[in-house]
Amino acid sequence: MNSIKKILFLILFSLIIIMPVFAQENKETKVLHGSVLYNEESARKLAFEGLDLKLDKKMLKEYLTDENNEENRQAIKENRQIPGRYLMSFNIHGFVKGYVVVYDDKPQYAFYYTTSGYLAAVDVNKTFGDAFPYRVGKYNPVTGKLVSIGVYISEEEQYAYTKNGKLKAHWVGDTGYNSKGKPIAKRESVEQIPE
Repeated sequence: MNSIKKILFLILFSLIIIMPVFAQENKETKVLHGSVLYNEESARKLAFEGLDLKLDKKMLKEYLTDENNEENRQAIKENRQIPGRYLMSFNIHGFVKGYVVVYDDKPQYAFYYTTSGYLAAVDVNKTFGDAFPYRVGKYNPVTGKLVSIGVYISEEEQYAYTKNGKLKAHWVGDTGYNSKGKPIAKRESVEQIPE
């Protein structure tokens, strides 16, 4: 039995030594990525690392009202996009209704408008791209000051903090949890602007 174990060990050891050589010769070598697990504190640290606490009010002034309000609302009703911008509606607990505009030439900014076309908030994604995790700061459109920040761990998991670093919610899917793990909120996305 010991000799079988020795032979298996030698075969396994040989494979471990030889595999990197084959991998270097193969031009289609695949890279595996591991994931990082975050908790409330590590996500908070990531959220506020190097974050701008204020936006340039001069830049915001141009977007205070949506000059394309009617066109954008009609496009969302018809479930179509307009070249040069991405449109999406939102409805938060039936209280706050409106739409979001992301312009192709400013993809790091998401402008939240009321149904009347007034700027309600601005999201800034400083780590714009497809990779997780990334951060999005929400700013007041009048003062330019940071209101809250979200850390997107994956499509299904996010952490939201106040400007002072207090956890607002840990989102898993459509449910938000407090720091004790108790469900505190639900969310949903909608296809059309609610009337």
